[in-house]
Amino acid sequence: MPSSTAKSPRNTTESTTDESATMMSLADVLRALDLHHAASLLDAAAGKAIARNDSPTSLLDHLMREEIRFQLERRAQVALKRAAIFPLTSIDGFDFDYPDNIDRDLVMRATTLDFIRDKTNCVFLGPSGVGKTHLANAIGQLACLQGFRVRFITAADLVNDLVAAQSRNNLHRRLSHWGSPDLLLVDELGYLTFDSRGADLLYQVFNRRYQRSSTMVTTNLPFKEWGRLFHNAAAASAIADRLVHKGILVRISGKSKRSDEEVE
Repeated sequence: MPSSTAKSPRNTTESTTDESATMMSLADVLRALDLHHAASLLDAAAGKAIARNDSPTSLLDHLMREEIRFQLERRAQVALKRAAIFPLTSIDGFDFDYPDNIDRDLVMRATTLDFIRDKTNCVFLGPSGVGKTHLANAIGQLACLQGFRVRFITAADLVNDLVAAQSRNNLHRRLSHWGSPDLLLVDELGYLTFDSRGADLLYQVFNRRYQRSSTMVTTNLPFKEWGRLFHNAAAASAIADRLVHKGILVRISGKSKRSDEEVE
């Protein structure tokens, strides 16, 4: 039988693909691999590498490291936007000399983020204006930069969101939403009281997250006064127990720094 010289469809496809890849520039190859930042740096980096007589592997190493740095920064920016942390703060920007009393070592322990890895919690307890939110937000920002999923919300907004969801018969979905972040930052717990319905909904969030993921809370009320906050001593006790179990409790005392700034 005469031999056939016709190419199979698969071989034809492979040949076409190989030809297209061969004709692509290195910058096009980088972009095809979604390495757009490296592609944008290629010409300048190659020029410097030639001038310094660097090896091709040195050039490749530089481009890949710059691409990784760029992608990590972009992911962090997206994570921070999604977290809705406000205001953004830093540990370096906190004045540890201002409060009358604060355990700096305990705060620094929280900044290691081990409590998130351990799925325990962190509570900042103290009067208004001593930096509770500053510290909590700074730790939340660090968690975003480390790749954890973080979400910030005030306690009042959280309860309002859950009440609205319940009225729309959508509570299960919202509980799942608030149960999903690696770190849920609940700010200003204690500034507004909740009725039994609100207390129950808040309890459901904390209970859902208990030993599954981490919650960080700022509050101005000692735990013994939480019964007044929730109008339900049982719910108050259960929430407090879940928050502090094996977690970090940072007590801060002093007068409000905001009051001093207003006087000045």
